[in-house]
Amino acid sequence: LLPKMIEEAFVAWAACGNPSNCWKCRHPKEGEKKPGMHLMICYTDNMVDNAMSFFEKRFQEHQRLYTHSNTTRANFMICDILLLAEPFFRISANNDGDDIDSPPPDVASLQLPISRAMVDAGTYLELTDAILDKIMCTDNIELRPARLLIKRYKSHNLYTKGGAQIIDNTQWKQKLWNMSESEIVDEILKLSDDDGDALAGDDIIVEKRKIHHGMKDKNPVNFMRFLGKEYHRQLLNSPENLPTAKQISDSVYRKPDIFLQKAVRVFCRSKNDAKQKKLKKCYQELMSNMENAESSMTQQFSTLEWEPIDPPRTPTRNSNDMFALTQALPSVTQTPDKYDECSPPSKRQKYDESFLVKVTNRINK
Repeated sequence: LLPKMIEEAFVAWAACGNPSNCWKCRHPKEGEKKPGMHLMICYTDNMVDNAMSFFEKRFQEHQRLYTHSNTTRANFMICDILLLAEPFFRISANNDGDDIDSPPPDVASLQLPISRAMVDAGTYLELTDAILDKIMCTDNIELRPARLLIKRYKSHNLYTKGGAQIIDNTQWKQKLWNMSESEIVDEILKLSDDDGDALAGDDIIVEKRKIHHGMKDKNPVNFMRFLGKEYHRQLLNSPENLPTAKQISDSVYRKPDIFLQKAVRVFCRSKNDAKQKKLKKCYQELMSNMENAESSMTQQFSTLEWEPIDPPRTPTRNSNDMFALTQALPSVTQTPDKYDECSPPSKRQKYDESFLVKVTNRINK
């Protein structure tokens, strides 16, 4: 797929696929002829399935090789070797010069730890894949733990895998993902027995793995632009007159169900078989406890008794009901409060006021 993706590529105008993170879109120039449009690498519209297969191949390679458990176990072991050697091992640059006839330089070679080798270019060139052999050739007593771990690494006695849990939209799995690595370690240690083979915090490695198609949980093909073959003749035009490629709807090509896969995996550093088995047991027990807690909570919620609410009663022709209903309803001639202050008095209101004044005067007499 890669050679075909390279051969079929061309440049055309297209709308930016991510304007919120695009520097050019966030800082447009005045007088720009095509705002929001960029010259992008585009493809023919019949290449959309190949483009999706290309990103699926990336996902499969990460799952099969790059983040495989064997690869991850070796990576963690190499990291531990470098961390053990960091305080005591120093890398020195080759300071012999270039000419054998010239005397060696008087400047002493710079010695730096592994984590600071990038400070000096000459020292950084010495940081190669042979770093483990260099550590192995030392006789410093402080580097003995690192040398022992290198021997274990070269004998293919890697860290063991304790378990893995794929994360989906289930509530307890989302809760597991939201927990930090240290919190997961603490929960596993609570389930470990306090006998001679009890697990320690340094024995457990927790990894949160993410595999995606290149754009995390988004479809990467939605950020690509495609052009029909009828516009290919216009690709010979000047850059300003190149055709405009468009996005293809994801309903016209095959796509995977998910674009991002998350998993929580645990590994054991110890060579003790009892600890390795205990880690597997404790991790499975932790998963079972979290799942049972969610199922019990769901069951309790479903068994709650809800009091039925009586529907509103329709008034009958009973005189009491009709009287209560008529008292509750506002009068037809009632004026809303918001109009009382601003509306002028009607003739009826003026007549009622004058009649009330006359009756009051007669009573007073």
